Formats: sequence, structure tokens, C-alpha cells
Amino acid sequence: MSYRYYDPAPVNFTLLGIEPAAGGSLAFFEIGVTTPKNTWSDPGLTILNTNPVQLDSSGRANTNIWLQGSYSVRLLDSSGAVIWTRDVNDGVAAGLVIPTPLPSGQFLSNDGSVLQWSSVLQPPDPTGSDGYYLTASGSSYVLTAPPVIPTPNYSFGDNFTKVGTNLDQWGTQTMPASNSQSASMSFNFPVAYATVPVIQVLIQKPGSIVTEGFTGIIKATPSTTGATVEWNTGIDDTRTGLRLVSPFEFSWRAVGKVAS
Repeated sequence: MSYRYYDPAPVNFTLLGIEPAAGGSLAFFEIGVTTPKNTWSDPGLTILNTNPVQLDSSGRANTNIWLQGSYSVRLLDSSGAVIWTRDVNDGVAAGLVIPTPLPSGQFLSNDGSVLQWSSVLQPPDPTGSDGYYLTASGSSYVLTAPPVIPTPNYSFGDNFTKVGTNLDQWGTQTMPASNSQSASMSFNFPVAYATVPVIQVLIQKPGSIVTEGFTGIIKATPSTTGATVEWNTGIDDTRTGLRLVSPFEFSWRAVGKVAS
């Protein structure tokens, strides 16, 4: 960083301070030693001044003086004798040195005590990646598509529940009156199965079904498309009071596999 040497046109006086150092000069050195150090006439530090810088008859420098870093400055009279020596710097704290050269793709950081260059971890260009999110790849960042959440594969209704390929169906049917001690009927499932399901049937009518006070027994034989349900009194008796003279209702439930 460059900085100007005092005001643009200071008057430099002789040691007694009673008259300008006419025809004198300003010599610039590395601080504390006699090694000459460059100054410039522009803040961009592209145009070198002579060293020493000549002073005119009013004790003013004949050019702008821009510095970089720290200097020991000597004011000389017209014969080259030293009037005074001063140390100047840019005001930056001692020891704060920016490492050079300036590397591409890095930024200036520190480890708590020493300045150092660190890699720039810059996210990739998001153009064309709407909806993507930023993730770490171990050494940098990448744009990652969000995971595809599968559509829930289930459905349900008043008489079924389906999860994946498992279908649970239920309903009621009516066993017709047969006027005998046994009866049977068949019905179709609302949705057919891929394999023969497990079925359960249950008589809905409480108490007895026939006048002699028997409920009887009921069984079902399923297929992939429906079931055949059979009922009988379960006893060996031919009395007319054991005949099924009125229909009764039963419930059924089937669980099995269906096509996906």
C-alpha cells in the first residue's frame, strides 16, 4: 500500500529552522541503514523519483513523493551535509506482512499469529440447478439433487386397506334359506387376488339360527376371485326344527397378495 510523504509541498527548513533548505535534497533509505530505497511520483508506484529528490529555492521537493513501507529520510543542504534524519512508515503495525506473491484461488487468512494464504472453498455455479442443495464432497462443495421420495404405496376405503401388494378386504353376505340342515352360497371379492387369500367368516346373527336353538357352524373355501361359504347345524338330527327356514347374515374378511 502506498502513502504520500507528508503534505504535497512541504517546506524543508535548515537545522535552525529560520530559512528554507534552498537547493537541498531529500535522500531515502531502508529504515535504519544506508541502503537507498525507491520513491515514486504517483500513487500507483509506476514512475520512479530520483534519489535524492531535489529541493527548489523555497525548500520544496520538485515532485510528488509516494512511499511504500518504512524509510529513513535525510534532509541534506545544498552542499550535501545532513540537516536531520527522520524515520517514517505507513502506520501499519510492526510485523504485519502480507505474504507474497498473491496466489490465484486463495485468500489472506491467519493461523492466529501468522498471516497465510488459504484455499477459497467456493460453491459451484448454481446456473441450471434449481432445487439442488449444497453438500460437502470432502474437499469442496457440490450441488446435489434432493432425494426422490417415493409416492406412498398404500390406499384404503370403506371395505379395504392396501399396502404395497397386500390387500385386506371385508364385507357382509347373506346365506339364503335352504329349508334343510345345511346351506351354501358363493360370492366374488370386490378385487381379485394374485394368490389364494386367507379368509375368515363369522355369523352375524346373535343367538340361535334355527328354532331348535342351534347356531350351527360355518366355513369358507376361498379362491383368488371369491369364496364358497357352507353352513350346517353340526349335529346328526333330522327334526324339522333344525332346518334353515330364514336367511342369515355373515361377515367375511380376506387377506392376501394382489398384483402391484
